Amino acid sequence: MPSTETKLSRAELAPAPLEPLAVRIPTAMQLIGVRRSTVYALIKAGELRTVKLGRATLITMISLRQLVER
Repeated sequence: MPSTETKLSRAELAPAPLEPLAVRIPTAMQLIGVRRSTVYALIKAGELRTVKLGRATLITMISLRQLVER
């Protein structure tokens, strides 16, 4: 007798790829397509939120997404 459960493909069962919560400045530059000086100007203006982990300055993905969605 056939099962009433639906069969899912491997792609449907695979977990979604993880997205970083924050990225370093060079990665942020690539993601939004601007120069390093522009990223620092956006940080200074409060347009991008940063997090310090040790000596590394990270920019939150939420703030990058909010910047480009305006």
